Amino acid sequence: LARVMNTMAEQLQDRISVIVQQHSQQDAVLSSMIEGVLAFDTEERLININQSASELLKINAAATIGKSIQEVVRNVGLQRFVEQALTSEHPIEGYISLIDGEERFLQAHGSTLKDGSGMIIGVLVVLNDVTELRNLENVRRDFVANVSHELKTPITSIKGFVETLLDGAMNDRDDAERFLGIVSKQADRLNAIIEDLLSLSRIE
Repeated sequence: LARVMNTMAEQLQDRISVIVQQHSQQDAVLSSMIEGVLAFDTEERLININQSASELLKINAAATIGKSIQEVVRNVGLQRFVEQALTSEHPIEGYISLIDGEERFLQAHGSTLKDGSGMIIGVLVVLNDVTELRNLENVRRDFVANVSHELKTPITSIKGFVETLLDGAMNDRDDAERFLGIVSKQADRLNAIIEDLLSLSRIE
């Protein structure tokens, strides 16, 4: 009986060691992720959170475990996202806006957590801070609008003077030379804009 008890104790210790090791590895993986990771149970109570999510949402991980999402995060967008992820049959994606001194944009991925029997036990939410990407997209959009305007101006000018020349102005040598000079300058302007665009493309 003593030998059996000792054997069982050793096996139990081995299993505990394996569980502790797996838990440590899981914590190491979550801690090293730059994405924010949160896990909620079916009652929308926080059951796990990594360091990135704590910093992103500015919350104390140790003090928020076991609390509802309404207590943890004062953000209606994230609250609704968790609710939708719990009721959705498929993984969902969305964007969440955070305003805390400055506005930040988060890309959210949500999927349900299931146990070995396939029963839903919660939801996993992964957050990516895409604020910088969103700002770059805005800059790119403004840049395209500005370039379009810059290109349109010389093209309109060239077209207008060419039409004037075709309407008879080229019969007047002085006017023709003056108009062609303007067309040449506008063509140079177009060329300079295109060279700038090619330089930007090479830099990018």
